[in-house]
Amino acid sequence: MLEVRQVSKWFEPGKLVLDGVDLIVRDGKIACLLGPSGCGKSTLLRVIAGLETPDAGTVLFDGEDVTDLEPYRRRFGLMFQDYALFPHMSVSQNVAFGLRMAILEPHAIARRVNEVLELVNLQGYGERSVDLLSGGEQQRVALARTLAPAPRLVMLDEPLANLDRLLREDLVDDLRVILRRVGATAIVVTHDQQEAFVLADHIAVMRQGQIVQEGSPEAVYQNPASRFVADFLGYRNLI
Repeated sequence: MLEVRQVSKWFEPGKLVLDGVDLIVRDGKIACLLGPSGCGKSTLLRVIAGLETPDAGTVLFDGEDVTDLEPYRRRFGLMFQDYALFPHMSVSQNVAFGLRMAILEPHAIARRVNEVLELVNLQGYGERSVDLLSGGEQQRVALARTLAPAPRLVMLDEPLANLDRLLREDLVDDLRVILRRVGATAIVVTHDQQEAFVLADHIAVMRQGQIVQEGSPEAVYQNPASRFVADFLGYRNLI
């Protein structure tokens, strides 16, 4: 479904942010880009989304080269870390935003908004102001807005980072269930090991602009490929 080939990105002379990254995400699978702050995972997500142009390499989706394609023409959905909700709009208006940009009929928009609000367990919230919602409810609205246009690829940048620990633990299971229910192909960026192991079918651990290990959650956890990966996953007894 998604293939990244030898993607590199410089932000300034001498500052290499992505260094020849290769990544494959299979159809209907959830992949997690896992790593510490500054490792390049959010930059890689932005390159895939079309918000950053790579200095080298290729991004393909379903066999099509989308490296130079405008973001809106890729038909991907991106949920930002801060949710980027419109405070002057109601819940329904926020969710409907992408559908209105697609110039759908009003009755089709209303039907789809109701569908995705039910999917994220926000039935009856449509007329509420987003400013009056809790952090967890705002996160669900942002997810509903991302899913509403039925994107070919769902991308989530630290989707739970702004929530407290207990709420994050409650919502991470719900997030996987929702993505599974819609059959989404998804990429999730996180620095939280627990989130990655709950959410992902495939984990790519990043360090200094490179993927240093990838595989199933079980394979990565049981067989860390380096001391860095072992340290990052929380191992303390190293030989």
